[in-house]
Amino acid sequence: MEILVYIILGLFVGILGGLFGIGGGVIIVPALLFTLTCLGYESAFLIHICVATSLGTIFFTAFASAFAHNKKGSVAWNFWRKLSIGIALGSFLGSVLSVSIEASTLKIIIGISYLLIALQILLNADLQAKNVKPSFKTILYGTGTGAASSMLGIGGGSFTVPYLNYAGLKMVNSVGTASACGVIISFFASLGFVLTGLGESGTLQKSVGFIYWPALLGISLGSLFSVQAGVLLAHKISEKLLKALFGIFILSISYYMLFI
Repeated sequence: MEILVYIILGLFVGILGGLFGIGGGVIIVPALLFTLTCLGYESAFLIHICVATSLGTIFFTAFASAFAHNKKGSVAWNFWRKLSIGIALGSFLGSVLSVSIEASTLKIIIGISYLLIALQILLNADLQAKNVKPSFKTILYGTGTGAASSMLGIGGGSFTVPYLNYAGLKMVNSVGTASACGVIISFFASLGFVLTGLGESGTLQKSVGFIYWPALLGISLGSLFSVQAGVLLAHKISEKLLKALFGIFILSISYYMLFI
């Protein structure tokens, strides 16, 4: 059954997500693209379907993460309120506009973005923390974050965590707030991909808009069971080695998206 393939993919995504502490979008988009291609699916919108489906799965993981962080008081709601205004607008517009981008071009954009993320991790290019207060600039940053994340199919942590660290928040509060932002990104980006994909002839069977539901359900279910294994493994590896492995992993994904 095809659903088993997505559950197995979800198990893989869950382990890597728990190991590297990411929502999974960076993993899901290339992995799902590879899987659908191997299964013989063809569509001019295949990469868009992968991005949309990835964003759909992120909603569940981001919500669970945000709920857990909020119970520990590690969500900075004052920053979240400002960021979420821009994120909602940017995520919706980004998903709608990305449909007009050719699949090959979008794949290159994703590959280059992953390359920049990998270099930032490997070079440890962190900005010096400042005492920044939520403002209109926070809303603007949220708009850009939402637009970029919806085009890449990610939960936005790669953008929001560095910004919140720069604003002076502790790492745990930055991660917790980023998780809450991921819920907004996922919801509004998914809404955009559903609405723009309705009636589109290039989508797959069993899709609602550009979201492919068998993959969404299978990946979500599989990752739910395996994420703890990745977390346990992460605690057995030194932070320096873990960061290097994560950077190399993202670098290899960038190579796949750009050249394969």
